[in-house]
Amino acid sequence: MSKISQLSKLSSLRLPVSSISSRLIIFLLFLLLPVLGTTYTFISRENARYTDQTIETYLGIGAEVFDFSRSEHINTLLTLSSALTRDWGFRNAFGAADPATIEDAAQNLLSRSYEAADVMLIADMDGRVIADTAAQGFTELNSTWESLMERAAASTDGVAESVLTINDTPYQVIVIPLLLPAPVAWIFAGFPLDGRFVASIKRSSASDVSVLRYQGLDYPDLSDNSSFHAVQLSDSVQGQVIASTLTEDDARLTLAGVNPLQFATSQRIRLLEADYGTLVRPLSADPANGELIIAVIQRSYRENQVNLAQLQDRLFSFSMLVISLSLLAVVLLARTFTRPILALAQRVRLIEQGDYSAGTRLYSTSGSDELTQLDQSVSAMARGLAEREHIHNLLGKVVSPEIAAELMGGHIELGGEERIVSVLFADIRGFTTLSEQQTPSQTLHMLNQCFEKICFAIESSGGVVDKFNGDSVMALFGAPGAHTDDANRAMQALLSIESAVRELSENPALPTAGLSIGLGIHTGLVVAGNMGSKNRMNYTVIGDSVNLASRLESLTRVYGVSNLVSEASIHALGTDAAKYQWLDLDFVQVKGKREPVKVFTMMGITGSLSPEKLAQAELFRRMRLLYERAEWDAALDILQMLNGHAPDTLFEMYKDRIQTLRPTTLPGWDGIFNLENK
Repeated sequence: MSKISQLSKLSSLRLPVSSISSRLIIFLLFLLLPVLGTTYTFISRENARYTDQTIETYLGIGAEVFDFSRSEHINTLLTLSSALTRDWGFRNAFGAADPATIEDAAQNLLSRSYEAADVMLIADMDGRVIADTAAQGFTELNSTWESLMERAAASTDGVAESVLTINDTPYQVIVIPLLLPAPVAWIFAGFPLDGRFVASIKRSSASDVSVLRYQGLDYPDLSDNSSFHAVQLSDSVQGQVIASTLTEDDARLTLAGVNPLQFATSQRIRLLEADYGTLVRPLSADPANGELIIAVIQRSYRENQVNLAQLQDRLFSFSMLVISLSLLAVVLLARTFTRPILALAQRVRLIEQGDYSAGTRLYSTSGSDELTQLDQSVSAMARGLAEREHIHNLLGKVVSPEIAAELMGGHIELGGEERIVSVLFADIRGFTTLSEQQTPSQTLHMLNQCFEKICFAIESSGGVVDKFNGDSVMALFGAPGAHTDDANRAMQALLSIESAVRELSENPALPTAGLSIGLGIHTGLVVAGNMGSKNRMNYTVIGDSVNLASRLESLTRVYGVSNLVSEASIHALGTDAAKYQWLDLDFVQVKGKREPVKVFTMMGITGSLSPEKLAQAELFRRMRLLYERAEWDAALDILQMLNGHAPDTLFEMYKDRIQTLRPTTLPGWDGIFNLENK
């Protein structure tokens, strides 16, 4: 697609914004970003291509320097070896068959070669070693040396060269014949391809050079200097770094990362700090034994990559400057159009934060255009939201915030839904007696003081205060909002209410001194929703579970305890039930209920009771077992023991009940007691 067609397509787009400045800014970005992005990408790609070409050139120069230097060293070896064959003393010593003199002559020539040669070996025409300056320890030439000698004998000039391993180091070795005047011996001379050699190559070419040896390779004959890209290095292949101008770590990475059989083309491998262009030169190949010695010429991409990064940074900075100046021009141009809209947006933000007085205009608009109409709509919205917030605040003071949100959240209609809810009833005890000693206003203040603590305990535990009835409170856990741990939240509220009322009761300076609390909790199925008439309704819950929770609160007086919890609520706790210390009080038939109910009292958090309390609870459990088996005398003995230690309403109630049941109990007693009162 051409640039003209692209621009036409962009101009036909309908931008999803109404702001004048936004339209201009987005149009400018649509215009500039493709141009700048294309320029940035093109220059980066061309620079990367130029970098690759530069590295290839450097590698080619490095390879040529390597080949030239190696060739020059070979010529120097030929010169030294030829000088030895023409040395009169050496020829006389050889004619006299004096090995010591022969080796001294060879050593003397090496010392005068200025390190151009490091080793010389002289062997007769049958391959027997006459002198060896490297002291390799063999008396006859091995197969690799014999192969080199045979190549020299087969050549027209009697000269051959190869890379041989001497004392585990690869040497560039040449061989020439000693003529007296017929060939009588072979003279081998060599220099090591070691650190000094690769360092000299790096000084000349500015490229890193490594000499690597591989053993265990499976590859064909390399006589045609071909590359084999498909060769896979197996675990049995062993590699060795002979010499390298790289660091030790980078040399190991080169050994592991380079393909030693790819000669025709360069490779790119990652070393510790940069990528390196890599070119392989074979030095010695022994396919029969799986050995290969190569020279690796490498050039780092770091300098070129740094230059590329600098260029990219400059391009990016230039692009940002162009965009910034263009945006500044657009903003200045569009400012006169956007000021009314910005002022209107500020008003909306204030309204969003709850400041509905922002209905007063911050920026004067006139006329009948769309902006004026929008301004008038915002003002009307602010007034409507203020009225709604006022109603919501009033409603939140009459009912709990959760119920207020439920009523304000949607269409209000009569009806409900079934839910599993934990219902809590709390009744303030001793209130009637205290109210007789106070004026009505003092009584109301005292009642509100208690309710403040009770409501805080309920709401901080995640419950909802449903209603107040005189000196009692009804709370819900599971409606209108539900949680997975509503039963546990109800138990936390129970403990918090008991603690709060205890503080009020034990403070003699407060008018609430002497008050106590009765709490009942039951978990079960209820119907939650709006009850009443079309003109007046109330969100609440109804059902048998609500009635049972109210019965349990009333029964706290009968048992003389501060709280009663049904077995259903303990089951609803699941594993959380183990957090609390429970006491199984009774198995009763509550008035108005067909099914008997097991009731418990929460004694506190597990682990918080004193040993004395735990001992009393254990005695009571034993009494209950005897009671359920109708072993009245034994049960009375335990009750007498408990009551004698600490008189209690609960113990007295059971004593009276046993006295009533003893003469009337029939066989088959199931331990269920029928409570006739509420």
